Amino acid sequence: MGFLVSCNDPFPEKIDYDKGSGVFICNEGNMTFGNASLSFYDPGIETVKNQVFYNTNEFPIGDVLQSMTIIDSLGFLIINNSGKIFVMNTRTMLHKATISELTSPRYMLPINEHTAYVSDLYSPYMTIIDPLTFEKTGSIFIGNSSEKMVIIDNFVYVTSWSFNNKLYKIDVSTHIVSDSLELTLQPNSIVVDKNLKLWVLSDGGYPGMHGAETAALTCINPITFEIERKLEFSDILSSPSELTINPAKDTLYYLNNDPEKTANVNGVFPFPITASSFAEAPLIKSKTRLFYGLASDPSTGIIYVSDAIDHIQKGWVFRYRSSGSVIDSFKVDIIPGAFCFKEKS
Repeated sequence: MGFLVSCNDPFPEKIDYDKGSGVFICNEGNMTFGNASLSFYDPGIETVKNQVFYNTNEFPIGDVLQSMTIIDSLGFLIINNSGKIFVMNTRTMLHKATISELTSPRYMLPINEHTAYVSDLYSPYMTIIDPLTFEKTGSIFIGNSSEKMVIIDNFVYVTSWSFNNKLYKIDVSTHIVSDSLELTLQPNSIVVDKNLKLWVLSDGGYPGMHGAETAALTCINPITFEIERKLEFSDILSSPSELTINPAKDTLYYLNNDPEKTANVNGVFPFPITASSFAEAPLIKSKTRLFYGLASDPSTGIIYVSDAIDHIQKGWVFRYRSSGSVIDSFKVDIIPGAFCFKEKS
């Protein structure tokens, strides 16, 4: 498979867009419409700016902005359906490079100064890139799809979400899968708690899907690579997603939607890592909203939730305290999905 890198170093630098902290919102846009966009919210002045990439560079991001990863002052925009990664300066929003001809990139995880892993929905390989040169330096054979990733010591743990049930363990010294663990079907997200234990959320597949299972939350010991705890949801129609964790790393949050239950019992749920069962009621009720993205600010613990509305209108982002009380909200763009937090520079 070919691979192209283009750079825009001659692009003139502009005055710093923002040296303060804030959060980027990845607006996916509609698949095949090429209308993905990037928003930036500054909590210090409570101001949101939409279309920050397009307004600076005068060309669109492309088709489905899946996620974003920041390394130093560079932001890597993972554009799933376009099969590419845009690199931009997070202070000026200026485009710096394009990494092209990827299959279906999903998420990026920095490993060290010269290494980052990129997961892929449709390719049996993960891509290795150098975040300093923006070049492809290798690949990792998974054999299936790859999704969310975390790193502990010298190992990366990656979920295989699409129609699969595996968690893969990769040795970063060799870039080879050293082990795999079978979980509940479709593990979609993963976090590491304060005890360095892995927590994986599996949605179990979809209603009507062949072999669909009851969704589950699984705790794994990374040293033994064995399951320590597994909690199954009470209803096979439950479809939990977007597992995240608070700054203290002792409380998980996730979205859950059960189409047969009322909106008042769907929403954002907390799960203390010492809990033995799921909360019966959500911390934040979705009510009439279509909750789609979820994240916890790693510095403040403020909970960010996006509302995709009908996947056509421009969506909203709501901010909540850890108590569940609302702080504020702001309008962004079409299908706000992922959040990427920028530290003060």
